Amino acid sequence: METNSHILSQRREFETSGSRLESNTRAERIVETAPDAFIGFDLDSLIVDWNAQATAVFGWSREAAIGRSLWATILTQPCYEAHCRGKIRFQNSGEAPAGRHRLELSARHCDGHEFPVEIAITGPLRSSTGEFFGAFLRDISKRKKREEELRQAKEAAELYSKTIETLNGISRELSALLNIDELLKRIGELLYQIVEYHSFSVMLLDDSGKHLIDRFSYSGSAVIEKSDIPIGEGVVGFAARTRRPVLVGDVQSDPRYIKFHEETRSELSVPLIVKDRLIGVLDIEHSSPDYFRADQVHAMTILAAQLAVALDNAILYDRVSSQERQLNRDLQFARVLQRRLLSADLPVMKNAAVSTLSWPARIIAGDIFDFAYHRESHQHVSILGDVTGKGAPAAVYAALTCGVIRTLIEREPGPTEMLKLINEALLERPLDAQFVALMYTLWDDVNLVLRIANSGLPRPVRYRDGKMEIIEVTGTPLGLLPGVEYDEQSVAALPGDVFVLLTDGILEAFDVSGREFGYDGLESALSISHRLGVNQIRDAVAKAVTSHCGCVEPDDDQTLIVLKIQKQSAHELRQPAANLRVRSGEFKLS
Repeated sequence: METNSHILSQRREFETSGSRLESNTRAERIVETAPDAFIGFDLDSLIVDWNAQATAVFGWSREAAIGRSLWATILTQPCYEAHCRGKIRFQNSGEAPAGRHRLELSARHCDGHEFPVEIAITGPLRSSTGEFFGAFLRDISKRKKREEELRQAKEAAELYSKTIETLNGISRELSALLNIDELLKRIGELLYQIVEYHSFSVMLLDDSGKHLIDRFSYSGSAVIEKSDIPIGEGVVGFAARTRRPVLVGDVQSDPRYIKFHEETRSELSVPLIVKDRLIGVLDIEHSSPDYFRADQVHAMTILAAQLAVALDNAILYDRVSSQERQLNRDLQFARVLQRRLLSADLPVMKNAAVSTLSWPARIIAGDIFDFAYHRESHQHVSILGDVTGKGAPAAVYAALTCGVIRTLIEREPGPTEMLKLINEALLERPLDAQFVALMYTLWDDVNLVLRIANSGLPRPVRYRDGKMEIIEVTGTPLGLLPGVEYDEQSVAALPGDVFVLLTDGILEAFDVSGREFGYDGLESALSISHRLGVNQIRDAVAKAVTSHCGCVEPDDDQTLIVLKIQKQSAHELRQPAANLRVRSGEFKLS
């Protein structure tokens, strides 16, 4: 019995040993084929195991690595110090150096170069030769490179976004400046928000197209003067001739540079182009070589395009203003032009009556109104417009708009289609810094339906049963942006309804305290007059505006159209001559 028991014990020991051997073989196979580098090291930090992937990552063969010190083979000095601290901690407390989580540290290749790795240490592990630790390491150089690229891309995107935001703010400010001297001085201040410079210049092309004339130059804190430069000469002239930005990292090695500032080392010249037309060059200089970065060049190119438009607008505005002064000397022509812009005849309708009011802030008004009739659809057209600006430029643009309308109206388009057609036609005949807000309506005198489309005028109103309703119809002014879509409101009317279409000069009429007439003033006037005839309603609104303003002269044209749903009476078939007056006391309210 004892012999059998001894045999069974030996058999179990053999089976256990075989199982352990099989398990060890399987573990070795897993380690050897693992995608990560595996390094085993003992308590003295000597390498005891080294798989094929470790050779691929670190360059040491298994034979060369086994027996070497871990820190002398793959660890950098800072990592070695941390390793020693972990070793001491393990000896004192039994806590593994890296625990259960992964660490990122710098490792060293056999050729000496360092690279980032991710490491996870497990152990201590027991083997026939004693305890050891196992480290799985992965080369994360590519991942770190991608992370760095993403970080740089994020920083570049944030910088670009900030630059674009700054450029948008500059663009808004530039578009509001029409005085050339103010514009050029302000651009020098705004430019510094994008790129610090030593000096900057704006040079404009002369009438001959052969020379660039110094229009404004700024250096340090003083305005300076530069000599004119022929096209093609110097960095500035080369940018003008090629119509492309020119960046010079070191002007001392560029033969094109015309020395003006002794300390200048970098120069950037960007052409100012409007609609494929060169108007000048923006030039900036700095005292450091290779100062301007690619993103700054890009930002300057965007800014130059905005500045070119603003300068062109200012130049055109200056010319138009000069023409305005000339036109204002011809009062008779101004009055004739004004009368031609205003319709003298009102539409004849069975179930509605119309009256108009037009008070120019100057001799020449920028507000327009007109009427027409669609013969095929049997609908009556009403048009009310407000051209930006005042005086001669506004009148010229108003005349252009009226001409476009009268050409297009023969097609009998609907309100929204008409606004789109006018917008496209005005964009084909652009006049910088000019646009028009316009309301276009069609009145169905049989079914009592008013269709309205609006492109920037104040919302129209309807007064019914003692209450005023603001009709929500808005839109973008004409002549500003291509491809704009417009909305339309269709309003069913009842007898006694009063519709008022008006320009902002009515609503924004101020009294001595700066209070606007507004919709409240309009509603008060309609509340006491809506039961009267259409001309009396118009007069009541006119009287209310005049009373509100008192001695304050209006600074904008004031125009409105009143449409009342009622049986038309004979005395309201003609536009009263009093509506064509300027504000000079010719029209007396009863």
